[in-house]
Amino acid sequence: MQRLRPDFDFEREMTIPATKWLTNQGLLVRREFRTPWGICDIVGLELERPRVTDRLLLRQRKVIGTPSRIALLRLVPLRETGRLVTAKELSGQTGQTVEWVSKELRALAAHRFVKEPEDGSFQSLIGWAPLHRRIVAIELKLGRIEEAIAQARGHLAFATESFIGLPLPVAERLCRQRQEAYFRKAGVGLLSVSAQGAAVLVPAVADPNHDADAVLQMHCVERFWRDFTSTLA
Repeated sequence: MQRLRPDFDFEREMTIPATKWLTNQGLLVRREFRTPWGICDIVGLELERPRVTDRLLLRQRKVIGTPSRIALLRLVPLRETGRLVTAKELSGQTGQTVEWVSKELRALAAHRFVKEPEDGSFQSLIGWAPLHRRIVAIELKLGRIEEAIAQARGHLAFATESFIGLPLPVAERLCRQRQEAYFRKAGVGLLSVSAQGAAVLVPAVADPNHDADAVLQMHCVERFWRDFTSTLA
């Protein structure tokens, strides 16, 4: 039997069919997505549209900012709870100076993410969070399966689904060798990628012992938000 030759000589050539697989599902896509531990080849985002509408009605078109600012904002009680917090209290919770906290709160208030009543306490106006429905990470490899799975597993720190994408002959060979259980145990999905497109051979199921970082997830979404709002009238 003639050996089937992969369609790709370089990993970057797999980007187009993998990207198309995401966009066909209606996801926003960014390539070479920088993470604290390196680069993820492709990330796709599906927004929760009613929550997007809620945010836009609050005129919160600006991005929130750095991960540290996002982490601070998540400590501010939501307006819906009726509770309040002061800069001094947040300083005690974060270990940051009152001056730093106050500066960050002023920046958040300027873009309508927090509300400051007259008594100097604050409430959060992000009842729409989380803004995403899905965050899909794809790590593309011609081979080096163990390395690919380790990287894809790391992406579960922010992704709701993480895949490795392999050339179709390589991916199908792994399935013939009954490696599906190995991927499922790692919480990582498997995509077969060819010039004709990409297809799921093993679904991505997040590992219940691998908790996503809520701040990283929110920061990921914010990096898409600027591009998304630029398309609005």
